[in-house]
Amino acid sequence: MPLSDVLFRVLLSFLGSIPYPILYRIGKLLSFLISVFPNKHKNITKVNLGLVFKDKTIEERRELLKKSLFHSSMNFLESGMVWNKKNFKKIEANIDIFNVEAVNNSLGSDRGVLLITPHLGNIEVIINYLGSEFDCTIPYTKPKNSTLDKVITESRNSLGVNMVNIDSSGIKQILSTLKNNKLVTIASDQVPKEGSGIVSSFFENEIYSMTLVPKLKEKTHCGVHVVCCLRKENGKGFNIYFSDEIDISSGVKEGVDKMNIEFENCIMKAPEQYSWEYKKFKRTNLNSLYKGI
Repeated sequence: MPLSDVLFRVLLSFLGSIPYPILYRIGKLLSFLISVFPNKHKNITKVNLGLVFKDKTIEERRELLKKSLFHSSMNFLESGMVWNKKNFKKIEANIDIFNVEAVNNSLGSDRGVLLITPHLGNIEVIINYLGSEFDCTIPYTKPKNSTLDKVITESRNSLGVNMVNIDSSGIKQILSTLKNNKLVTIASDQVPKEGSGIVSSFFENEIYSMTLVPKLKEKTHCGVHVVCCLRKENGKGFNIYFSDEIDISSGVKEGVDKMNIEFENCIMKAPEQYSWEYKKFKRTNLNSLYKGI
């Protein structure tokens, strides 16, 4: 095993051994340091918050920036817990589930179900839950780091979910899964590759969005639900929320627009917990705002 693999796994094991209340305090310290020193995560977050929350004062956006950096830090610090089933069991009792019966009702109507989620809170907590409760398939794009890819794939597979690449073979598997009345979950707020999306609206700004969701709806007539995960106050655990079935049009433009509206509603429950540190508005006329970052 390469040394990088060993070191990465040691780091995950170390993070997983830290009691969560202490991990939460470390997150506060780490986010403070990130907010003080120049770095791209802070700069990208600042640009995105400025675009989305134009109505807020500079001070309000500065406070939101600090909170956002904390939750981004927690996503990293929680990796040792969420990618290790044994460690995850330690906080499982502090996870509350809301409205999962809506998803079960859709599955019970002899249809597949497509769960869509934004990168809000910690989506790995959602994956842990889905792997324990459903026959779930998750499409994903391989990270460039092969060690990270190996850890993510092994960890998620061990949790009971089926990982497939977003390529022609993977899409066939996804279609088959939905046609066989099973569950597929997609973090569909990611900015897709050129040619794999269309320009839509996100908080009244142009955004390049993936078209996969309405296309899957058109081909399979599946039920579509939104799922999101939010951290509770003061490190007390997580809440996972499932929506009632939503009306995603099979028309591509209408379907993508509706998907983004649903994500906006979800994000506004706790905007500080959304992953604003990514270049959300690249591949649009707003991309120049990220220049030099």
